[in-house]
Amino acid sequence: MSHEIRLLFAGLLLLAATVFFVQGCGQYDTVNAITYEHAKALYSACNRRDRQRLEVCANMIAEAAANDELSSTEKSYLTDIIEAARNDHWNESLAKSRQLMVDQLRP
Repeated sequence: MSHEIRLLFAGLLLLAATVFFVQGCGQYDTVNAITYEHAKALYSACNRRDRQRLEVCANMIAEAAANDELSSTEKSYLTDIIEAARNDHWNESLAKSRQLMVDQLRP
């Protein structure tokens, strides 16, 4: 096999792996409208790095969970975002909340 064909093959494998990982990583299942609204509020709080607003969101999410308005999976998604922000991983929290919203736009 010639050098050019090996490079082409390696490039195609790399492209396929990249597409697979981008499509498969960090995706969230479908959530209800309430969870989506909480994700929007978390995105806003994380974008501003507003700890006070973050805690307001956390309390509202806890209340929604107590009222069975969120599934355990949805609560876990939101709690993960909150915990990252509480640990000063604002960019991670921002990315996760955005990804949660984006993943709801599936056809």
